[in-house]
This record gives sequence, structure tokens and C-alpha cells, in this order.
Amino acid sequence: MRTALHERAVLLVVVLMSVWLVPSAATFAQAPEHVPWCASQPISWSLFLAPYPEDGALQAEAAAIHMTINWAVSYVLDYDRAHNNWYGYVDPSMISVTNTMEPFLSWAAADGKTPDVLNHEQRHFDLNEVYARKLEALLARPRVTGATTDEVRKSLRKAINDTAAAVLDMAAWMQSQYDDETAHGTRPDVQASWEAKIDTWLVNPLQAP
Repeated sequence: MRTALHERAVLLVVVLMSVWLVPSAATFAQAPEHVPWCASQPISWSLFLAPYPEDGALQAEAAAIHMTINWAVSYVLDYDRAHNNWYGYVDPSMISVTNTMEPFLSWAAADGKTPDVLNHEQRHFDLNEVYARKLEALLARPRVTGATTDEVRKSLRKAINDTAAAVLDMAAWMQSQYDDETAHGTRPDVQASWEAKIDTWLVNPLQAP
């Protein structure tokens, strides 16, 4: 017996700050709604298309990148005749996790578009990718047993959702820590330290907190 579960989780991370220029209609027409993370294609200021916030005077940052982690899994329910019970597990081949930037929700101050600020925003995106990869790895782990399909389905869904919630909560907390410790990228030594950690975690995401 097989059944499929499709869940979606969204992680919103905002970073930060001042004036904006209205993009042309052609710019909006050409820009994608979602930009997947790609190691060979770093983000550029042309992807920050949202208007400067109405409360801009209260902003302490120069740009804000909006990112989303979407995930979906399929799971399998089967019967174990040897043990006379049902079991359920996530199908590793049917796990999908994506990390995207949303240009129309990301903004930058006109006087804040510097290489250092863009690098800081890129590292937010990279950090999000760390947790997307960690989530993909951990979503393959849930496996439960039970006397009935309903019992197994309920337990498995809870295990899947608890796994996703824990990873996404940690991702949000780490994004906040990254901003706090680097002072939004204005402390070069700390920024460099974070970049080294993020690069390590991209290779081994399960090493991330």
C-alpha cells in the first residue's frame, strides 16, 4: 500500500536599509518570480526589485533579501508480515527541497548597493541553502511502525513535520545570529568568520547547528 504526503514550509528571512528607484516595466517583465540558489550564479542587485519600505526611515539595514524554503515528500506505508504490523517511511527518491530568492519581495536602498552589502545578502542566501540541504538529508530519516495504517500515517506525518519545523526554526535563528554578530555585515572580521563556517556547512550541512 502506498500513499503520498505533500507538505510545504516557508522560511522568510529579511535583512535590511534606504532609497529606491522604480524598475521599468521591462525589468519586471524579465525578472523571474523565484530565483533558485545556484553556486555558479550569485545574486546581483538587479534581483532586488521590491520598493523601499514605507517605514524606511526606521530601517537599520541597507538591503533585505526574501528567501523561501519549500519542501515536499512522499512516504510509503507497507505491511510487515513477519512482525504483524504496519510500517511507514519517507521515500528518499521523492524528497524535494528548494531554496529560492523572491526578487519582487527583496529590496535595497539606492545608496546601499555596495559590494560588501551584496556579499552579506549572498551569504544569507548561502546560509539558507545550508539548511535546505540539511532538511533534505533529515527528511529521509523518519520511520515508524504501528498496528494500523492510520496510526502509522499519523505518527509518520508528525515525525516529518517535526523534523521540518526543527530545521526551519534553527535556520531562522541562525539567520538572526548571523545578522546580530556581523552587525549586518559591518564587522569585516566577524563577517569573514561566518563566511568560512557557511562554506564548511555547505559541504557538510549536517555539521550545521
